[in-house]
Amino acid sequence: MKYKISLLFFLCITLTGCATLNIFHNENLNNKVEQKENKFYENFRANGVIKFYVEGNNISSRFNLVKNSNLNTIEFLDIFNDVIVSFQIKPESIDLINHKKNIDGESLYKIINRPIFKNIISNLPLILSGNINNSLVAERYSNGLYKILKTDQYSVYYKKYSKDNMPVIMKIKFLNIIFDLKIMNWKQIK
Repeated sequence: MKYKISLLFFLCITLTGCATLNIFHNENLNNKVEQKENKFYENFRANGVIKFYVEGNNISSRFNLVKNSNLNTIEFLDIFNDVIVSFQIKPESIDLINHKKNIDGESLYKIINRPIFKNIISNLPLILSGNINNSLVAERYSNGLYKILKTDQYSVYYKKYSKDNMPVIMKIKFLNIIFDLKIMNWKQIK
């Protein structure tokens, strides 16, 4: 009997303590998701890693991309941070600016300006920032940030965002080519 009273007393104290800690309240805190908007930098510098998966081959490279109103450039870097090849992205073409001596620049220029590759490279600044204007499908996470953007030519899957609401991990599917992108650093430039 003594133990029953002790147990009952302990149970009452525990329940009243839990009631003050909001354990038994029926408030669903998970529904209070803060709504966010995708942030777009008009002019930015982004660096990261890109991986290509083409017909069973995996190719990866580090890159630096600079987007501003006057000039859009992308550099692909080797493991030692040396430029392998760099391009200037123009509306009408993609120009080869610089490349290592062992790379056939003329052939690379022809390949990169094929409509398939030109479309991805010329839209890469918009894809990275999530500012795709002609998207046919736009799915969002519960917090309001983009999850999937699809156009008639490619799909972009935004996997992770930074604390500043900038995409940092994304996947691009374009025909039989899959690109995995990881942005290490976003920097707004003037």
